[in-house]
Amino acid sequence: MEAGDLGRSWSLLDEDAGGRAEMQELAKQAPPPPPPPASGKGSGGKGDAPTAQAVAVRAPLLVYTATVMMSVFEVKASLDRVEAIGRDLGGFLAKRDDQTITLRVPVGSFDEAMRRLEDAGDMVHRNVQVEDVTEEFIDAEVRLRNARAVRDRVEKLLDRAAKVEESLVLETELGRVSADIERLEGRLKLLRDKATFSTIRVSFQPRPRESIDPSGPRLPIPWLNQLGLSRLLSL
Repeated sequence: MEAGDLGRSWSLLDEDAGGRAEMQELAKQAPPPPPPPASGKGSGGKGDAPTAQAVAVRAPLLVYTATVMMSVFEVKASLDRVEAIGRDLGGFLAKRDDQTITLRVPVGSFDEAMRRLEDAGDMVHRNVQVEDVTEEFIDAEVRLRNARAVRDRVEKLLDRAAKVEESLVLETELGRVSADIERLEGRLKLLRDKATFSTIRVSFQPRPRESIDPSGPRLPIPWLNQLGLSRLLSL
């Protein structure tokens, strides 16, 4: 290791607090995200067309969630019907119990799924929420790129470390940065999943069937009541 490199490494790791401050400085110095590609207006070149990634970033990232309460005569048959609606639209079953079912359907089929649900029974309650997570998604992407840049620089310093103390501090910092990277990657994956497949939760309440008193309604004439309504209808 050259003298200059050793001095820089030791200045990073002389004290644990000093090492953490330097790591934060490295994060600030991480390269900024690359600028978006040119839109291609007026240039006419083949390379000027926006990439699919650029289009995805510019478009809003929306998460659709619906909660529905329905009143039906046969709950199990209605559960089966709703599950079939989800699968028919390219979705899948997320959860199901005796009176509730949760579907995940492609975001492009969300409106169609809600329309078909209206024909599956009497809709007692309906609540649709739309959340724009575009800003959160872009922020997580930028933080992920910066964290990866810091990780790469810490790994290079670790390769040049000459003392055990230096290695220990760098390995601790590397573990912390790696944990941040895993957390950000998981968050981005979750946001993509929520924006790709909408969530629809349907609850059913059984509707009681109307029953007729076997004795029938009371007739205004006493002797007709003794005959009974069923006998009168058979005359």
